[in-house]
Amino acid sequence: MDFFNLPPALRSNVYTALRQLSLRALSTHSASYTDPPPPPPETLLTLSPTSLNSYTTSLPPTAPQLKHAQTFFASSPPHILFTAAHFRSLPSSAHPEIAFLGRSNVGKSSLLNALFNTTANHTAYVSKRPGKTRTMNGFGIGGTGMGAAPLSGEKEAAWKRFGMGGMVVVDMPGYGGGSREEWGEEALKYLSKRKQLRRTFMLVDTEHGLKQSDLSLLTHLRRSGVAYTIVMSKADKLLHASAKTPGALRLSNKLRELRDVQDRMREKLREAYGDGRDVREDILCCSAEKSLDERSGWRAKLGIDELRFAALSACGLQSDTTGLTRSGNGMSGVLIQEDDSLD
Repeated sequence: MDFFNLPPALRSNVYTALRQLSLRALSTHSASYTDPPPPPPETLLTLSPTSLNSYTTSLPPTAPQLKHAQTFFASSPPHILFTAAHFRSLPSSAHPEIAFLGRSNVGKSSLLNALFNTTANHTAYVSKRPGKTRTMNGFGIGGTGMGAAPLSGEKEAAWKRFGMGGMVVVDMPGYGGGSREEWGEEALKYLSKRKQLRRTFMLVDTEHGLKQSDLSLLTHLRRSGVAYTIVMSKADKLLHASAKTPGALRLSNKLRELRDVQDRMREKLREAYGDGRDVREDILCCSAEKSLDERSGWRAKLGIDELRFAALSACGLQSDTTGLTRSGNGMSGVLIQEDDSLD
């Protein structure tokens, strides 16, 4: 068909139809190559137990559980129940125990003072000299407190007067640095033989990460079946390095960075363990120096209440999700004999 020999009216109609088809095809072609919409912006992370800590075994605490943990530790001052340089000198108490471990000068004493809410009183001696803590020191927390003091001229061990319903926090000697090897030997005896021990809390400096001595001890705990939780101390050095409280965006970015640090720590532990199993232990983060929530009436330091809850949970003294507690002292099913502390 010769387009130009068509009658003018018909030629105009054909031209219009062809033009509409061309425009429609062009429109369809352009639509198929339209740039994809931009991805939605990332949700800003805010400070919470789940954004601060890595829970892979236990459930994150609720607000009522954190409140109960805070009250438990703040209700009465800690009582020094025993000090022992050797495992055989430890008393055979009837209270559940948790132990805090860490390299010399990792901030363990400062953290314990924050945990006990007695920083100003220096309950656990703080020293700038590595290895200053040379004994295993047991502090009684909560419960019915201490019984009546013995009469004048009489003596009674403090641990015998500590009431039921409480727990014992054991400050272990630091390892590495200026600490002596023989202290470590006594500590290993405690970790492997102490029947009252419910869990160990292993402090690791957030800035410096896992050292070889940390990896060696954690590997020993894993192979010995000793329950442990990693505690990243001095987390404020990453989250809150400056004097000014971080804004919402910066805090969110720092929390994501903290999660990356936790993931790398798990991978390093998996390689060190070499048993092909995942590292499922929780990793908690805290600071004995700073709080990111100054609006809190208690002004608890960063992550300290979460650590308190973990300590109570290890001893079976935690509340339920609504803040209610059950009876018991966390030692059900455990027979404590007179020779529990002997070699």
